[in-house]
Amino acid sequence: MSFILRRISTTKTGKQIVRDQPLPGASITLGRDGGNTIHVADLAVNPQHATISSADGRHVRVQASEGLGFDLNGRTLDIADIDSAAGAELRFGGHRLTIAREGENIILLVERIDELSQSSKDVDEARAFSLAAVMPGRRMGAWAFALVVLLAFLVGPIWAWHSYRSVDVRPQGYHADKAWLSGPLSSAHASLKNDCQACHVDAFVAVTDKACVGCHTGEHKAMSASHADASTAMLLAARHPPGVGEKVLAGFAKAFNKPQGRCVECHTEHEGAGPMPPTPQKFCADCHDGMAARLKAAGFKVDVADAGDFGTAHPEFRPLVRAAPGAKPARAMPGTGPLVDYDGLKFPHDVHLAANGGVARMAASFRGQYDFGKKLECQNCHRPEADGVRIKPVVMERDCAMCHSLAFETVGGVTRTLRHGEPDQVVADLYAYYRSTPPSRPLQLGGMERRRPGQYAEGQLYNIYFREVAVRPNRAADAVRAVFSKGGACYDCHTIFAPASGNNWRVMAVNQTPRYLEKGWFDHDAHKATKCADCHTAAPGSKAASDLLVPGLRQCRDCHVGEGGARLVKVETATESPCAMCHEYHSDGGKPWMPARQRKVNSAAITHKPLAAIYDVSLITGTEGRGLYDVTWRTPSLHGARRGG
Repeated sequence: MSFILRRISTTKTGKQIVRDQPLPGASITLGRDGGNTIHVADLAVNPQHATISSADGRHVRVQASEGLGFDLNGRTLDIADIDSAAGAELRFGGHRLTIAREGENIILLVERIDELSQSSKDVDEARAFSLAAVMPGRRMGAWAFALVVLLAFLVGPIWAWHSYRSVDVRPQGYHADKAWLSGPLSSAHASLKNDCQACHVDAFVAVTDKACVGCHTGEHKAMSASHADASTAMLLAARHPPGVGEKVLAGFAKAFNKPQGRCVECHTEHEGAGPMPPTPQKFCADCHDGMAARLKAAGFKVDVADAGDFGTAHPEFRPLVRAAPGAKPARAMPGTGPLVDYDGLKFPHDVHLAANGGVARMAASFRGQYDFGKKLECQNCHRPEADGVRIKPVVMERDCAMCHSLAFETVGGVTRTLRHGEPDQVVADLYAYYRSTPPSRPLQLGGMERRRPGQYAEGQLYNIYFREVAVRPNRAADAVRAVFSKGGACYDCHTIFAPASGNNWRVMAVNQTPRYLEKGWFDHDAHKATKCADCHTAAPGSKAASDLLVPGLRQCRDCHVGEGGARLVKVETATESPCAMCHEYHSDGGKPWMPARQRKVNSAAITHKPLAAIYDVSLITGTEGRGLYDVTWRTPSLHGARRGG
């Protein structure tokens, strides 16, 4: 005995096709779940609806398993025993199950008799759960949606703008024209979040440069100092030829009154609440990549090298140097030989940075008094400024005097020193010293010293002493000559000019360049973890102060690659470096991409300004010409409270 599942399907022409499928086992399942032996795709049928079994091969037991029964001869049952020889018809939702017998087999015929349960196809299920009957039509819905969009994103914003156009600062809360915002303002403009009219002056008019210059007056005056002397024709000739897409965009911009070169083309807003993003490299490379050939073809003089990407297409650095003693600073020309910079000093780096020798031993002896190690390091003399970019000039009193002393006399435990940086004063001090002090008295002139007869009468001792007193002023000239000559205190470090044409001894002026790369910036503060010699590779072996020790392009490319990671050599730790990392478009004197509020100047706030007769501010801040500090006098509010104010 076996169950045979029989299905009858009808073609479009009305022909019936009968398919029989033997079902193994004495028990089979029926339900909506695809794992059942008889799968009935009907929502009115449970996933595991019923079990059909036969114990003797003749009688069939049908038993519901999940609560919903089945119909048999008009009655709803949960269990039924059927004689297959007599046959029976059962109903499960919209399907009919006919049980019959043919020979030794039990025939199970499954047919769909109606669609009341919306069960047979996926499209029927979608229709069964659809809300189409209670919803408005598509046309009506489309018009309603268009009206909502028009009110929310056009009428509402225009009404909000018109309502507050004469108000400086809007009240807190939601305003309809915020729907047009593409994102929050950057931190630099966060204070303008309720003052849209500060930038968007006119409705449906793009932000103009006039709105930016209203606040950013200093930046506008210093804008593009490198482009200030370039004509409009030259700037247009430098730009790369626009493509088809760029021409289309330029046409749209012109049609909607968006001129080229506006501030907002670089300084994009509403892109996030953090700092304003830097200008992308493409903005610079559009002109500077291949610019030399375009300018030459247009008939302009070319004095700027092409630059497209720091990692692959960047010219060699041209630092600001003095090519000869006393010369004016000028940009160096790489490729013409070793670069030199005559700053007026004589200084061998190799001697001072050696791990052994007299300098190293002296530095080690000062470890308890100064921040020295076993030998001198670069940072012992070279200190960056507060901005981390420029290097403070080396100062004799602070950086050199602990080893190179200018002392020449000790009076009562106080050491007198020569005036550094004032050669005329040095000469005057030495002449005054030799004129104001007598020579040492001979021992024979002591009170109880025995004298040989005759010598006293002849006056030999007195003659010797007074002869020394007479010639002592002339020895001042010898002392001055010794100080300014080879082996003297000044000669070893400075270039000396002997007296000539009525001039006194002169020392070549020292000009220490605080910033060699005037067209780009280098942030020492960002490279604290790197040793100085890793970049200034020539310093440990330099024997002359005229050696230019500024790193070249190759040293920087050991770590820095282009904006997209492009590089010519293998780099262990690559730092993507767009143009804006080192170069600035606005020549305002600050580091690239640093807000002005971070460009701090050393300042000293001194409370309770004393009377000029009692205390002079120059005693604290130094002479006015040095410009070390910006001084302000402040009186704390606490003292007003003490007075009852």
